[in-house]
Amino acid sequence: MGRTVKRAGAVLTALALAGAGLATPLRFEMRSFVNPTGAVGGVRPAFAWCDAPDRVLAVTLPARAPGNSAQPVTLYRWLKRPPAGMLATPARLGPSEGAAGSVFTRLSFPGLSGPQADFYIRTSNVENVLDPAYRLTRVNEFRTPEGSFRCRYQPQAAFMGATAKRTVIVWDNGRTATYATRNFDGTPGVSVTGGKVSDDDLGPEYTFRSGSYTYLVKYHPYAAFVLVQRGGRTLRTETFLAYSYSQAVKENP
Repeated sequence: MGRTVKRAGAVLTALALAGAGLATPLRFEMRSFVNPTGAVGGVRPAFAWCDAPDRVLAVTLPARAPGNSAQPVTLYRWLKRPPAGMLATPARLGPSEGAAGSVFTRLSFPGLSGPQADFYIRTSNVENVLDPAYRLTRVNEFRTPEGSFRCRYQPQAAFMGATAKRTVIVWDNGRTATYATRNFDGTPGVSVTGGKVSDDDLGPEYTFRSGSYTYLVKYHPYAAFVLVQRGGRTLRTETFLAYSYSQAVKENP
């Protein structure tokens, strides 16, 4: 009897430990935005955007999901090298079709048709936020009338955005936050860890300090910017032209 009780207790302990190890991981959702003019109040939801080697591209979110039909959108493009400036092109987005681990969402443009007009946005149906292993859905490629462009991807980033001068990435694992930049002019970026996060009604605000420098990243659905200070003096403030952020989904109990 005593051995039976001990054995049952051991089994229950093992099951409890196994259950703790199999706790449901956090699930995330990704939201993307584009700010065509860089001005406050100009932010629009984006279907997808692309941090390509020589440019930033973004497509606005259509009024209806582009699953089975084409919807009016705007394609925005900023070059990372001179000549600077934004190019806005009317387009239609959809339909979407899955193939070999990817989802191809068609882009079409007025006056362009035929075999050479095979334009699309390719996203992953494997590396996406439907899987708790990924905080951001992978945008693989934009194919437009100007060419085919592969996109930078950071699967575990809490935030990723592009200003007119650099890409900014923030990682946050719940214990520590890290800030990194990739400068468009080829100069070295920075990497700072040990960031602090605070929240208000609009969204998170990350603060990172390295020596006399302070980097502040603020983002929400209405605006996003990075502010750099040295010794308390503001050196620059850059708004994000396109950005995505990942947030935990609140599950129903």
